[in-house]
Amino acid sequence: ATPFIITMKKKAIIYIDGYNWYHGIFRHKPEWKWLNLQSFFKTLRSDEEIIAIKLFSAWIEHDPSAKERQERYFNALRALPLVKIIFGLFQNREVTCRADCGRKYKVPEEKKTDVNLAVEIMDDAIKNACEKMFVISGDADVQPAVEWVAKNHGHIKITVLIPALPDEQKFRRTDYYRTRGLDVDCKFLPLGNIKDHQFPNLVKIAEGKFAARPHIWR
Repeated sequence: ATPFIITMKKKAIIYIDGYNWYHGIFRHKPEWKWLNLQSFFKTLRSDEEIIAIKLFSAWIEHDPSAKERQERYFNALRALPLVKIIFGLFQNREVTCRADCGRKYKVPEEKKTDVNLAVEIMDDAIKNACEKMFVISGDADVQPAVEWVAKNHGHIKITVLIPALPDEQKFRRTDYYRTRGLDVDCKFLPLGNIKDHQFPNLVKIAEGKFAARPHIWR
């Protein structure tokens, strides 16, 4: 008789640097913003068992209309059992105009996201929460945490997926970890089917309540 073999999928966690993710892709593709993260990543990583998708972001306090759209989207994401949103914040930073006027003005700057992401990666590694990690970011600030996992928890396979549109990829590097001699895959995030993983225009978030897709994202 032929033996019946069951192959167990390896547990994986997705970590998304929300600011880098947004500016790498969605700033230029508003029609993709209403993305079902759970559907997209479960399809993209069908060989693994996705046990959590952690999105690191911050409320856009300086633009009420953008914050209202952001709130709709986060409410839709909270309806997904695997998605967890971890918040940093925006703080105003005073800068001085370099032109002759020398005026001072305030610029909103995102804070804590990179640290929150690093802490979660390291904490999950210490707890042995998964066998694979996928970090969605092209920001160099995540490199120390990725290196730490690769050096101290080599049994966890960690992959960095850089969010960038095809016409921007030629300007980005993917060889950093190879130059460091680390067993870390680094490549561009596949985007081919992202348009097929949009939420419906209305997402049920509670009994009798729905999150509606912002009109300008259609």
